[in-house]
Amino acid sequence: MDNKGFPAGNPSEDRERLQAWWEEEMSKCGLSGATTVEHSAYQDQSRSSSAGRSLFESLVMQRTAATIAHLYYSKIPGAPWPLEALVTTTSDGVIAEVVYRAVLKCQVRGGVSIKKSIGWFGDKLEIQGVGAEQFKARKDIVRKCKDCLCRRYYYPLRGFHASKEYFELGEASLTLRAEAGTTEAIVRTTVRDEKAFVGRKYSLGLPAIVKTLQMVEQAV
Repeated sequence: MDNKGFPAGNPSEDRERLQAWWEEEMSKCGLSGATTVEHSAYQDQSRSSSAGRSLFESLVMQRTAATIAHLYYSKIPGAPWPLEALVTTTSDGVIAEVVYRAVLKCQVRGGVSIKKSIGWFGDKLEIQGVGAEQFKARKDIVRKCKDCLCRRYYYPLRGFHASKEYFELGEASLTLRAEAGTTEAIVRTTVRDEKAFVGRKYSLGLPAIVKTLQMVEQAV
């Protein structure tokens, strides 16, 4: 997505920008269909009656260095399972967090939480929960999850307005929970492409998310 397509803090325009952005990324991972993006002001979320309310309420929206002002929700069509997406932005349109939720056609043995953090000597990945052992043994999945999760968001040189070089997010994680013969997967990530540099190519992470969830589904 080029700089003109980034959110700028105007909800009516940003809904169209995010819709185009998601559909662009859908085409990159072989998904098709039209998306509809819903907007909700952060402070009004308790009164929201949108289709995305259940997703909003199931997540703990932590305030970070980036003060959340807007929430944008969409269902992503064409995926192998029900897939929802949530983007939070500041009043200026800076994207603070991107969250995906899918219901996989498998069942984990207990819950699993895979969290990525950035330390002094590199990235650290923690795998916890009742079903952690089945994932620790799969190095390919661990590597994919580590690449997929990004804890820092660097804004472009143009298109966003911010006083800091980056926003430190509270958490980047993949959470798996057994639910009635299926598995609820929630991925909290950010928009920086792992291969990108400040002010260059940016991604909402959809292609990486789809590939990662497909690997997880096959491994469980």
